[in-house]
Amino acid sequence: MNATVRRLERSRLLYLQVDSCRPDAVTERTCEFEGGRADADDRASAVFSGPPPADWGIRLPAPPPPVEAAEAGSCLGRLVRSWRGHSRLQYLAKSTVRMILGESREDREGRAVASQVWALLGNVVTPAGRIVPVGQSGRGSGLAEMEREIAAGDFARALDRIDRSAPLGGGISPAVLAPPAAAVLIHEAVGHFAEAAPQGRVRLGHRLGFRIASEIFQMRDDPAAAAGAAHYAVDDDGTASRGGTEVVRDGRLLRLLHCTASARAMGVEPTGNARSALVWDPPLPRMSNLLCDPGEASEEEMIDRLGDGLYVHSLAYGYGFGFRLEAQVRLAEEVRAGRRTGRYFSGGLVDEDRIVLTRAAELGDVASFNRNAMCGKEGQILYDVGTSAPAIRLTALRMSA
Repeated sequence: MNATVRRLERSRLLYLQVDSCRPDAVTERTCEFEGGRADADDRASAVFSGPPPADWGIRLPAPPPPVEAAEAGSCLGRLVRSWRGHSRLQYLAKSTVRMILGESREDREGRAVASQVWALLGNVVTPAGRIVPVGQSGRGSGLAEMEREIAAGDFARALDRIDRSAPLGGGISPAVLAPPAAAVLIHEAVGHFAEAAPQGRVRLGHRLGFRIASEIFQMRDDPAAAAGAAHYAVDDDGTASRGGTEVVRDGRLLRLLHCTASARAMGVEPTGNARSALVWDPPLPRMSNLLCDPGEASEEEMIDRLGDGLYVHSLAYGYGFGFRLEAQVRLAEEVRAGRRTGRYFSGGLVDEDRIVLTRAAELGDVASFNRNAMCGKEGQILYDVGTSAPAIRLTALRMSA
């Protein structure tokens, strides 16, 4: 095969499992991977495992261990001890080195790019029998994030509230979404809508100019955003980042996010958003860090103007399909006469149209990144897809029991 682009990867992975019934008995597994992919002008591809062919004249350096297993295991044990109920968690840390070799003289030697991601997945069964999903991920080892949780106890308090919550019924209610919940809706409603079709299978230019949110929204995608889960200067097609892409202006979709193949199919320039979970996978147009600009209202002001409704603390399992999206309500709170009541709800689903954000009345004055940066698409799971959002006040939020 006359290859025009050759891709190489070496990875080291650490898996740890912990059960709160035996927090000191951490199960450990490790894995190493080396392989590559060659893509030709006619879009034919060939993949291989192990070192690259000798005539390529190059081999990647081995990535460093992602984290010390003993240190991570100790941190996991202390984390589950800080939570009431029965916890079963899996921790993943992955250290990777990748290189893309082109056919041009300047690309022939390539440049090795190192990265590290982590994820913490599982669930907690509270004393009252509520099953609470755990999902955190991002760039680095994650140990600092877990240490902060042990010290601050934010999730421990959320578990206590969920444990004494009432079931959330269906219906339509005005709502204020805290930044973590708002990030889930923005990711599903806007982020995936703005991604071009993989390999340019469908031309999506008709989406440009579409009103996807109310006019108060301005959003961009930036792989170099400070504190963002994604962090790269060159994407998995070898395209250099151009300092961010404006995605939404005044609530309307302004640009699509492209890899090389999708951009070629639509006759535009790639935006530096080609991303693949493994070097064997074809790069897809994916978000890096989706950033929603904050507004001017404090959360307290937004809740006061809400009147009667819900304050949604957190959502889980966001999922979009066609023009619909869903998310599990992990924790919500009743608001009466503009005041939070301390009466909590959990369960049920946000069951909405993709244009749910056209019902947004105002945005909070502080934006923050969602602690869960895991995202799946076309069978490829990434652990470093960042979404930064402020609180959002919606005039109506549709839920099903």
